[in-house]
Amino acid sequence: MGREYSYPRNPLVRPSRHPQRRSLPTSLRSVKRVIVSALVSWLLIVGLLAQTPAQVKPGARLTLITNKPDVSIYLNGAFRGKSDQRGTLLIERLPASRYRLRARTVGFKDYRFEFRVAAGEARRLHVHLLPTRDRAELAYQRGEQWREEKKYEESVAEYEAALRLRRTFPEARVGLARSLLALNKHEESQQQAEQAIHERRGQEPEGYTVLANALRGAGLYGEAAEQYHRALRQAKNFSPEAHTGLALSLDEMGETEEAIEHLRQAIAQDGDGEPILYNLLGNMLLAVDKKREALKALEKYLALAPDSDLAPAIQSLVEQVREELAAPP
Repeated sequence: MGREYSYPRNPLVRPSRHPQRRSLPTSLRSVKRVIVSALVSWLLIVGLLAQTPAQVKPGARLTLITNKPDVSIYLNGAFRGKSDQRGTLLIERLPASRYRLRARTVGFKDYRFEFRVAAGEARRLHVHLLPTRDRAELAYQRGEQWREEKKYEESVAEYEAALRLRRTFPEARVGLARSLLALNKHEESQQQAEQAIHERRGQEPEGYTVLANALRGAGLYGEAAEQYHRALRQAKNFSPEAHTGLALSLDEMGETEEAIEHLRQAIAQDGDGEPILYNLLGNMLLAVDKKREALKALEKYLALAPDSDLAPAIQSLVEQVREELAAPP
């Protein structure tokens, strides 16, 4: 076997049960350190990968037509994009299942609708939003908007205002938990996620996922893994965010092979919506010396996100891996 790859692990993690990994050359290790640091920071706060139940099958094609532009669309709690200036959003490769749709834009009442799609079906849905004066709802919507813009202090203030106006408001608590986590307030984030779960009487896969994110952020990888598993059970194993978080936790615990399998599921379920997952997969594959598979994953990232901030570092890593593969055994 050739040289094995590794990257920095959290000092709180327990020793790996796997054989000791050999180090990378200094130049390659430094490239990986920059990449992995950015990956972990992004995955710690991301809220766009969420719960969508079903098995991955040939997907349906859903066209949404809204009466307002720039409407945020969620399916089973998962953000799927915004309608364009004509009020249209196309979602492809949607797994066959039953869905809860939520459409949101500031100043309008959330539109909610349940529907089912079959494998390979092409469907059009019209979404008509009505103005609202509900102060709690408006504060919550402002909190969501601030969080999407990564203005977390402002989003926290709006979520808290919403909760003062409506004490039982699990959606606001989940959003608040995500913003608190982005501000590295892990204990407060955990408390809000737990309260959201309580308000949903234990049926809150997104809440369990955010709770797990907070535990992972605090270095409690075993506890985080338990909560990710719970989220996946409630989401019928379809949650890109939970699979990704579980993969990160398992990798920190030295279970990289199992982590890779969960990361592959996250990628399959997300449908190339988050190129950074290929980056993370490539780094995990390098850690177990699967250089050819790693190279394909990293090249896929560059194909999907050639102009990203990470692209130059990834390109450097790709070139070094190619050199190693071309070298005599």
